[in-house]
Amino acid sequence: MFFNDLSEMMATGTVVHLTVHSQNGKLTVSVFPKANGLKDEAQNHLQPIVLTGTAEELDAGFFNAVREPVCKATGLLSGMKRFEDSLALVEAERKETQEQKKHADKRTQECKAKFDKLIARAETQENENKNDEALQSLREARTMADGEDVAKTDARIDRVKAKCLQTSLF
Repeated sequence: MFFNDLSEMMATGTVVHLTVHSQNGKLTVSVFPKANGLKDEAQNHLQPIVLTGTAEELDAGFFNAVREPVCKATGLLSGMKRFEDSLALVEAERKETQEQKKHADKRTQECKAKFDKLIARAETQENENKNDEALQSLREARTMADGEDVAKTDARIDRVKAKCLQTSLF
C-alpha cells in the first residue's frame, strides 16, 4: 500500500526523498520531491513537506497529508521539465535555421563568384571577337544571375546575338 500510494502521487521522472528522524518517541518525516535531469535551480527552492507525529499517527494520516502537496510539487517539476525540453527544441531549431542560412549564404556567394567569372570570361571572349563562345558563357552566367543581373545579362546576350548575326564580307 505504501508504494502504491507513493507511485500514484509521483509524476514520471520525479524522485521523492524521504528523511525520517526519531526523537522522544516521535518521528519527523521530511518529504522532498525533485526531478532528475532538471537544470532549473528553482526546484531547489521548493520547501520540503515536514510531518511530525507518533508512528501510529503517521501510519494513519501520512499519505492524506502529503498527497496534495506532493502532487502540486511534482506538477511544478513536470512543468519545468516540459519548459526546459521546449527551450532545448527551440534552440535546436534555431541552430538548424542558422546552419541552413549559413549554407544558403555560402551557396549564394559561390554562385555569385561563378557568375562574375563567367561574365569576365564572356567579356574577354567578346573583345577577342569570339562571339559564339561569349554567348555560351553569357547563357551559362544567366542561369546563376539574380536580381538586376538577370536583366543586364539578358541585354548582353541580345547584344552578342546581334553581333553573331552580323556577317563580315572580309
